[in-house]
Amino acid sequence: MIDERLATAENYVAQNVNVRGWSWLHLSDWKGKSGHPLWMKNHMIPSTETARTRKERALEKIDAKDKGKWLKQQRRR
Repeated sequence: MIDERLATAENYVAQNVNVRGWSWLHLSDWKGKSGHPLWMKNHMIPSTETARTRKERALEKIDAKDKGKWLKQQRRR
């Protein structure tokens, strides 16, 4: 889902158009379909990439921890 939103936002920024959002909270802008192109380029895209990186690291930690438990169980046997 994050990759889809990033791709949509990058395509939107490449078009260089400004569609007015429905809300001043930018809730729909995080989907990459509306908003000011500079806001998307300077805030939305970097924030989303950072969030994706954090989630990937968390999954890697979970995987490493699970692998460590598996190895520990194999040693006991």
